[in-house]
Amino acid sequence: MGDATREADWSLIELQLPTGWRELGAEMGLVKPRPAHIGQKITDISIALRLVLHYVAQRGSQRATIAAASAAGLVTISQVALHKWMLKIGDYLETLVTRTVEPGQYTSDRWGGYLLVVADATTVERPGATGTTARIHYGLTLADLRPRFIRITDATVGETMRNFDPEPGELWIVDRGYANPPSIESVVDRRSDIIVRRNRSSLPVFDVHGQRIDVLDLLGSTTARGHARERKVYVRTVAGRMFAVRLCWMRLGTADAARARAHALRDGAHEAEELDAAEFIVLVTTVSKERLDVDQILALYRARWQVELDFKRDKSIGQLDTLPSLLPETIRAWLCAKVLLGLIARRLASQQVAVPPSGLGFAILPPATSEAISRGSRRRALVRHATRVDRPPRRPAADQTA
Repeated sequence: MGDATREADWSLIELQLPTGWRELGAEMGLVKPRPAHIGQKITDISIALRLVLHYVAQRGSQRATIAAASAAGLVTISQVALHKWMLKIGDYLETLVTRTVEPGQYTSDRWGGYLLVVADATTVERPGATGTTARIHYGLTLADLRPRFIRITDATVGETMRNFDPEPGELWIVDRGYANPPSIESVVDRRSDIIVRRNRSSLPVFDVHGQRIDVLDLLGSTTARGHARERKVYVRTVAGRMFAVRLCWMRLGTADAARARAHALRDGAHEAEELDAAEFIVLVTTVSKERLDVDQILALYRARWQVELDFKRDKSIGQLDTLPSLLPETIRAWLCAKVLLGLIARRLASQQVAVPPSGLGFAILPPATSEAISRGSRRRALVRHATRVDRPPRRPAADQTA
């Protein structure tokens, strides 16, 4: 592949970035004009972005990335310098991710004119971690299976609708991890709607007089299988606000109910009422009857699995969960860069451009120049940086793959 072709590949990647991505680097103070005697190596945010994306795409060490950049004649910097860029570029990358996500447009008489969004969170762990390292909060539009919202946080930020930004006219479909009064309150206050699977421990419901409803007793009176039912109930916040919602439920068919019971047993459920409750799909929604009936509500919840499939694809193909052995302060930048690469790959694929996700790393950095190869200096630099083991790197220690 020639120099011109490789540079054209990078230009193609640039076209997938949001408008103003260069100016954003200056606005955030990442690239500043400095006196010539300081010898600033990176004066263009494009170079820093290429280094970070190459490091993430290739799943190699920082040492290999700076060697490749030097051999290609792009820039010659130290391993410590690249490490410092990883420390400070996280906010910039997250902003690019946010601006790259397109809400899309979707209206349908079948679904009450809603823009449908399925959302969930997934966790990633670095090698040797005993728990969650970071959490990715993700929203996906059902109309075109495009990302609607992505946010990356550390492990201390749990699952709540406050992590997302619902807009008027949207209907968000989420699992029981979001079944709590604050999540419903945040959606209502943003003039949007929600369908959430009920968690009986975190989402009690009440009647119009403020008396708690025994949902298990309500389910126990339902003997017919596969028939959807509903009732108007209320959700109450800690501050005393009451929101009218619809409680929708359906008893599963015999085969599905047996599988649900077996799953509940594996999860540690042993009480009879817990096993009985496993036979039901119980949802809470703020959608009015006039817009969607109870059968439509249950049908939409089944579509929530699209976001689970997206997680599986990003982890198995995009290797989103293969964190290198990063320092805690650079994990966020690595994840943001990985998600940004995934968004770029989706855009390229949608335009039927012949750059597969696995080849993005080779499109980011140019090949070694013919002049450098003829002199041999760049090649020696590549070998020296890639194989040097006679002395440890300067502190602070740069991130290495495990």
